[in-house]
Amino acid sequence: MNIEETNKRITEEILEFAKELVQKNRDYNNSLHSANIFGQDPIEGIKARISDKLNRILSKGLDDKTEDSFRDLFGYYIHYKIMIDGKKESRE
Repeated sequence: MNIEETNKRITEEILEFAKELVQKNRDYNNSLHSANIFGQDPIEGIKARISDKLNRILSKGLDDKTEDSFRDLFGYYIHYKIMIDGKKESRE
């Protein structure tokens, strides 16, 4: 695969992932960005989820059954980045 083909595939994968992430956020009613029922800070909640996904990958290994964990990690990173950027903006 040449660079143009690779870049096209990267773009396609990211656009498809973005659609899935937006739909998932709708399905969960933006729950990652509000305190949960136990009053946990949303950023700490994201960190816990990231830790859980990494532990799952470490314990199960890399295969078809853990591929969804990689997608979840990417999604959690996006949410984390949004939260951190929001905190920076609110301090400015």
